[in-house]
Amino acid sequence: MLAMPAVAVAGPLVVRAAGPSAPQFRPGMRLPDTPLTLKAGDSIVVLDARGTRSFSGPGTFSLAAPSAAAGEVAFSDLLVQKPARRARIGAVRAGGQDQGPPTPPGVWTLDIRASDTVCVLDPTSIALWRADTAAAQSLRIARDDGASGTVSFAAGQATAALPAAVAGRAGTLTISGGKSVVTLTIKQVTAAADVGALGIALVEAGCQSQFERLAANTLQN
Repeated sequence: MLAMPAVAVAGPLVVRAAGPSAPQFRPGMRLPDTPLTLKAGDSIVVLDARGTRSFSGPGTFSLAAPSAAAGEVAFSDLLVQKPARRARIGAVRAGGQDQGPPTPPGVWTLDIRASDTVCVLDPTSIALWRADTAAAQSLRIARDDGASGTVSFAAGQATAALPAAVAGRAGTLTISGGKSVVTLTIKQVTAAADVGALGIALVEAGCQSQFERLAANTLQN
């Protein structure tokens, strides 16, 4: 249950929620900066200028976002579109903890396992990521305006640059030559002032998978 005043001020974004109250909190939903009341069994993960935080019920919690100054340097890393860069704001997970299925590094490397809507800061510098690196692989990439190119991965290589022939603009890329044909709808977003604003930009553009990766990269214990 969420207590809302007559005039709500936009606050954190919901990353995910579980428990009896979960239907009230859809991913990407903006919450007001007012106390959040959770029931027994409820849990919620939110993203704001401070980074990603989690709360578990029962209890009432303050969502007021403090200054992001402490995370300013790490946040600047999030705005660097490099495939090997992984930025974290706040405390990081303990070493050796199960991280689940493999995911692309950082926020901006594009996952080519399945069709998706994806966001980039700079369409001239896009990196593609594959999960299975066991063998060398070449893929054909066609852009919606008819341009095409080939991207090649060596054995053991997870990331590769999008060929210049199909880079440089937002639009639709069709990737073939793998287990299935994948379509990536690329949208360009501008650099944001803080983590929360970047999260909003990703959600509004429909880049939900990258919004979730942004949350994972800014998780606080």
